[in-house]
Amino acid sequence: MGMAASQARWLGLTARKTNVEYEGQQINQARTALANQSANTFNELLALEVPTAPSSQDYTEIKYTYTDGNITETIEDMSQLTNDPDGYNYLISHYHYADIYTGVQNRLTNPQVSMGEAGAKNTVSRDNVTEEGGNYFVNGSAVSAYDENNEAQKSAYDKILETYPDLAKSEGDLMCYTDADGGVHFTTGTELAGTGEISDYSVESDIPKYVGNATVTKYDPTDTTQKAAYEQICKDWPTSDFAQSDISDIYTWEYQGQTRFGCLSDFQKCVDSAPDKATPTENQDKLTYYLAQDVETKVEQQQKAIVDINEDGRIQSIKYEDSSITYAVSTETETDNAAYEDAMNQYNYDMQVYEKRIADINAKTEKIQEQDRTLELRLRQLDTEQEALQTEMEAVQKVIQKNIESTFKTFE
Repeated sequence: MGMAASQARWLGLTARKTNVEYEGQQINQARTALANQSANTFNELLALEVPTAPSSQDYTEIKYTYTDGNITETIEDMSQLTNDPDGYNYLISHYHYADIYTGVQNRLTNPQVSMGEAGAKNTVSRDNVTEEGGNYFVNGSAVSAYDENNEAQKSAYDKILETYPDLAKSEGDLMCYTDADGGVHFTTGTELAGTGEISDYSVESDIPKYVGNATVTKYDPTDTTQKAAYEQICKDWPTSDFAQSDISDIYTWEYQGQTRFGCLSDFQKCVDSAPDKATPTENQDKLTYYLAQDVETKVEQQQKAIVDINEDGRIQSIKYEDSSITYAVSTETETDNAAYEDAMNQYNYDMQVYEKRIADINAKTEKIQEQDRTLELRLRQLDTEQEALQTEMEAVQKVIQKNIESTFKTFE
């Protein structure tokens, strides 16, 4: 029975030792995996690029300027010439800013264009005005004095006054005629007796009346300001629907001191775009409109020049090929503070990202080290346990050996 108990004890200790060794192997594998993770975090740390703070010098340039009358010219670029037959040593690109009268195209959101009947003002060529026996004819229609008792004339006159109230000043001189389509037209006796074009007022339908709260009127080519703006717009936007429209389809309205221009087709597009025809001024598409105004424009020029450069390598005077004037050049250092601030803000952001990455890597490394220390401690415990098991197994082995000798040994 003693031998059997010793054998059982030996087997139990062997099993425990095997488990300890197996657990030790698992811990070593786990520590190897942690070592690989630590190496990866170290490589990640090495791959990080430290942000570099921007230098203000990178955003600073030398600016050369000179004065030509009341215009300040700035030298933008210069390239050296060699063997120029006229002796010029540089090709200079320079510029200045000037207010240029320009046609401008814009689009108006929520224009609220309304169409309907409204007074219209046109002109009739003198070639279409004839006189016979003291009576005038316009486009073949006889002209007579305005009769306020004539219902058709009175109705048309009142409608025209809504758009052109100044026509009331001509009441004593007001003349009227009816065209071939039954439309009533108004002009003045003074203009009929003159030599130039005559003003022609009438009521037209399906024309723009309002843009929002602004009253729309027909373009007046006799108004020199409007005429100059119209011509400039057509020059700058020659392929637009506006420039391609007949002059009789051009309209204007005033908004915040601006005279805005539009063409009939663009007004009609807005009205047609309204999704609910019961409310035609709501949710219209944008209205394309035009105006003419002074726009600050960069005026550039490129010329050959004789350039005098001082011992510091800076321009001190310049004389162009088409001028006898030698300009004294001023030098100043100009820093793009906005760009420098943007670069500094980017640097600060990049530094915060960099520091956050460093902190994350350090935290990950600390966690790996903590796990490794825990595993190392457990491995030491297993080593101590294995030594104890080994000692006990040796003791049991001695007991078994003695039992064998006392039981099975026959002779001393």
